[in-house]
Amino acid sequence: MAQEKMYKEALDAIQRGERTRARDLLTRLLRTDSNRADYWLWMSTLVETHTERVYCLESAIRVDPNNEAARRGLILLGARQADPSIRPVPPIRRRWEKELDKELEPPKKFFRRIWDNPISRLVLFLGAAVLTFGLVMGAIYGFQHQQDSVAFYRVSPFPTHTRGITHTPTPTRTLVVRSPTPTFIGPTPLWMFLPQTYTPIPIYVNTPHPRDEAYRLGINAFQRNQIELMLHYMQQAITFSPGSTDMVYHAAEAYRLLGQYNEALDTYQQAITSNPSFAPPYLGRALVHLAQNPNANVETDLQRAIQLDPNYLDAYLTRAAYLLDHDEPALALDDIEIAANLFPDHPMVNLLAAQAYLLLGDYELALQAAKLSHNADQTLLPTYLTLSRSYLLNNDPEQALYYIEIYNRYEYDDPEGLSILGEAYYRSGEDYYPQALTALNQALEYNEENAQAFRYRGLTYLALGNTRQAVNDLYSATELARYQFEYSIDLGRAFWADGRLNEAIMTLNVAEDRAEFDAQRAMVYYYRPQVYEASDMLWDAILDYQRLIELPIESAPLEWRQFAEARILELNPPTPTSTLTSTATLTPTITPTPTVTPTATPTLTPTVTRTPTPTRTSFTSSLP
Repeated sequence: MAQEKMYKEALDAIQRGERTRARDLLTRLLRTDSNRADYWLWMSTLVETHTERVYCLESAIRVDPNNEAARRGLILLGARQADPSIRPVPPIRRRWEKELDKELEPPKKFFRRIWDNPISRLVLFLGAAVLTFGLVMGAIYGFQHQQDSVAFYRVSPFPTHTRGITHTPTPTRTLVVRSPTPTFIGPTPLWMFLPQTYTPIPIYVNTPHPRDEAYRLGINAFQRNQIELMLHYMQQAITFSPGSTDMVYHAAEAYRLLGQYNEALDTYQQAITSNPSFAPPYLGRALVHLAQNPNANVETDLQRAIQLDPNYLDAYLTRAAYLLDHDEPALALDDIEIAANLFPDHPMVNLLAAQAYLLLGDYELALQAAKLSHNADQTLLPTYLTLSRSYLLNNDPEQALYYIEIYNRYEYDDPEGLSILGEAYYRSGEDYYPQALTALNQALEYNEENAQAFRYRGLTYLALGNTRQAVNDLYSATELARYQFEYSIDLGRAFWADGRLNEAIMTLNVAEDRAEFDAQRAMVYYYRPQVYEASDMLWDAILDYQRLIELPIESAPLEWRQFAEARILELNPPTPTSTLTSTATLTPTITPTPTVTPTATPTLTPTVTRTPTPTRTSFTSSLP
């Protein structure tokens, strides 16, 4: 009863010309009952785009396959091939003006009405041929038939109130009439009177859409990054098809992108419950957990997504990024290799590969992969960050500065980007030290626990001679980045420059314990012996220099090895061998008589006290 009342209100609204009101009412009716062909037919008269008309008429056919009105409309709109047995409606033979006179819409412009009517055009041609008399008569004749044209093109779909006419809302009977004066038995949608060649002008209107159209609009909104609008359309689509896993999943994605994580988790679970073999909800749920807690264990969901869809690129990329965050670059490369086989030119594949190579210490391969990612997509901002890091580690601060400056133009509040910018300025030379301090100060404003920013600000202060501030910053960096070898080396150097030698030695001892590679040990054996020298611990200095020389030749720069050799020679010069020979021969000559008095024994003490001298000489002689 309520539906019929609403339906009547919709028809009344159509009759009054309230199209928006009518669309709203019919939309509500279709949400309640989408299996009414007459609802879809009337909706087709209210929408104004070609796509929407076709959709409404196709829906009417789906509900009622034998609906001739809907089929005729699709033919006239060009959406279906015409049946040879069905002829187009005659363009001018309708004479309903007496019955529909009160229902006529405002007429077209005068000249357009005349030109659209083929009889009027013929009359104009005839009038030109017969000169003045023919023109006058043709004008009268044209005016008369002009009204017929209006009846054809602008017949209202509303029921007339002529006595004896039965009014029914079923728009399906007029199409079978071939007579120019049919018996009018109900309202007729406007599209039924369009000529076969009619091409509608697409005009966008914001009208509510049924399930499929709402889903399409939701996807389009997602592509435009209009997430709230996407969620609106997906919820609308779900009202028509609550069990659609795909629509529920996209609604969950909208919740996730909007940061509504609890709603997202619930909706993802609905999608999984609806179809446990559908892979995307598992990935979506993993992403929500990671957004809530970066340390969350999501391997189960990621593995499940990959098992259900072995070609699911996003799942492989997400798991690779997850493994990189957990310092598992080797395992991440396994997923990256699979992703590369699926999509070799995908920019994210090469970007993640570059990040994995950076963690593995293969800086050349990292740079190559980062370049490939950048060439594939120059709009991918994280690639600029990785490129700058790769160039820095390949000792090319100029190129690193170029890419990190571009990155920070767009991500100006990213602490990591600002800290890398500061490092690039620092490594570009003393002319850039002020810019380095500015960038690093900004990085620490956004993140007070940025160890990298503290480190390079401390190194910048150290290069400027502000050793006290350098010690403070490098100590903070070391506290934030525990067990980092490089930070301990830098702090030891700062202590040394500030004159705090004991603290410098202790810090460099810690660095030696943390060293994992020969190149790292070389750094310890280069800096620590210089602190030993400043502390007058010469023997310890010589031992460290000797250790540096004994390391593999590729472990330390050549100038470091040369420096160590020079320092050993200066600290422990070789004693000439002639000194030892003369000392040995002096012993018997000193004794004047074979009888040795007890006082002669103390005279040999200087010779005994010189015992360290030959020992040191033999150490020196062992040098390469």
